[in-house]
Amino acid sequence: MRLAGTVAMVLLLGACNAQEPAAEPEAPAEADSTLGAKDEIDLQASGITVPPQDGDAALEVPFGSKRAAAEATLAVVLGSVVERRENDECPAGPMAMTEYRGVTLNFQDDRFVGWFATDPYVPDQTREEMLATEGVVLIGDSTLGPEFVIGDVDGMSIGGLFDGALDDSAVFSLWAGVNCFFR
Repeated sequence: MRLAGTVAMVLLLGACNAQEPAAEPEAPAEADSTLGAKDEIDLQASGITVPPQDGDAALEVPFGSKRAAAEATLAVVLGSVVERRENDECPAGPMAMTEYRGVTLNFQDDRFVGWFATDPYVPDQTREEMLATEGVVLIGDSTLGPEFVIGDVDGMSIGGLFDGALDDSAVFSLWAGVNCFFR
């Protein structure tokens, strides 16, 4: 499984621009219980992309895409849905979530607004390695834990958490867009 490297994520942040929502697919893609037929995704500050694989074109799932289109497109890689849930008490407003193994898609008003990722979709890097990368900043005094940001702290960015405060701590999670965090 290939993940976009941290440097690639930082470069993608600078290349993000507004895009039209993904077209509504005619029928949801078939998926198995592990990974789908493809095995790569690029997590971006503006959504998720399935890069070209097996001779197919890239599949873009930008924030703002309709829920059915986002779920059907990403099922090709993410496999079967683990759980669907709703939370009316999120600080950002009521949110519906679709959880796959390692990635949760967040929806408001039937639109894709954010993602949250864990293993196997996070970089296999230590805290020391991540913080040595240009564009990665540690957030002091975060109520979420040892938090960092990739990109512009006040703009288009990917957030993340380490699993500890030591240099050899691993990246625990990444996210972008709207999430249900209680700070």
